[in-house]
Amino acid sequence: MLRSFISPRLWLAFALPLLVACEGAPDCQFQGEGDEAVTAGCLVLHQEKLLLIEARGNKWSPPGGSVRPGESAQCGAERETWEETNVAVVAGELAMTFDNGFHLYWCDPVGEPKPEVISPLEVMDVGFFGVESFANRRWRFPYQGELYYRMVNERLGR
Repeated sequence: MLRSFISPRLWLAFALPLLVACEGAPDCQFQGEGDEAVTAGCLVLHQEKLLLIEARGNKWSPPGGSVRPGESAQCGAERETWEETNVAVVAGELAMTFDNGFHLYWCDPVGEPKPEVISPLEVMDVGFFGVESFANRRWRFPYQGELYYRMVNERLGR
């Protein structure tokens, strides 16, 4: 076990942010029959800007991650978004399913969103960004900037 190789103080320093991030997650707001997926995330638009996270390695993407056993993809997308951004959301319609099975939903913020990094071991930065900045970002996958640019503009009727 990894813990036996790390001092208790160092172990706590690494584990505590992860435990805190999971502790206060709001209850799932999605209503309806949930989808099944191993991973899921959210496209969150607010004031015509998209919520993005900068993960370790300086790569940008929408928030998302692993769906827990017994959890719907929509609830997993809501939880992961909150854990990575501190923004509570309600999952809506499926935006797309990627070849690797990742389900991406259009999600609406609950209340006034105030993004902040609450899991610094996983996320370096978080915020809402306009499509004009997409070309200047290092994306997790090279095609994402163009894809999200098109999807956001379509959603906004541009």
